[in-house]
Amino acid sequence: MATIQLGMTDCPVVRELLNNQQIDLDYLEVHGPYVENARQVYPQKPMLLHNSLYQWSLTHADGLKHKNADQVTVERLAIADSPWYSLHLGFSSSKVDFIDEAMVAISPQQSRAFVFERSCFVLNQLINLLDVPVLIENLDYNPTGAYEYVCETDFINQVLDKTGAYLLLDLAHAQVTAAAFGLDVRDYLYQLPLDRVRQIHLNRPGYRNGRLVDSHLDLLAEDYRLLEEILQKTSPWAVTLEYNRETNKAVDQIGRLREIITA
Repeated sequence: MATIQLGMTDCPVVRELLNNQQIDLDYLEVHGPYVENARQVYPQKPMLLHNSLYQWSLTHADGLKHKNADQVTVERLAIADSPWYSLHLGFSSSKVDFIDEAMVAISPQQSRAFVFERSCFVLNQLINLLDVPVLIENLDYNPTGAYEYVCETDFINQVLDKTGAYLLLDLAHAQVTAAAFGLDVRDYLYQLPLDRVRQIHLNRPGYRNGRLVDSHLDLLAEDYRLLEEILQKTSPWAVTLEYNRETNKAVDQIGRLREIITA
């Protein structure tokens, strides 16, 4: 197995651990709105840029001009000096907002055909704009009007085929979507193009009001087993732990993940 980098998503818990030299990370994954501050605090730290801006949909009528996504992405990618760029494969409406732990459609839902064609068109524009690989992340299905079509494995496969993008495989998102679709998570995962995976996100989802949601809880034994299984079928450049709760548990999880990716 090729060398896999290990990192975490930027958050106060991770910064505390880094500042106290309590954790060994190969990189810090940073969301666009925070990349400038992160670079000021950690001028030498390798970084990955994930989602250059928030509340932005691939299907917006203005495409990369909406919120100046093209210019913002280029600028923030340069600040991060990121070797690739990753973003959400969404959404099924042109305008979305983050409400109560999920994206919510605040404009009419669009047709599957339109969402597919528009997503591919804008992704191809983005790929042509940037000089680094582009990864799209599978999403966690929520019944909010924003996630229709985009979580379906056929849709994801077709977008990757038409754009040549790679896949950022979020295992927690896959668990949430599989539960919403009434599938075993492995049945869902094995319908995805695992040969296109170049990065993996992981955390543990939890239940809220009887529904599995992306909760960023600490990993359990079954989560590590799932990762080990997926690593046998993929060739990721990096594995990212998304966790922002207890410092000691973050250290323990990174230690276990380091053992797995170097085994």
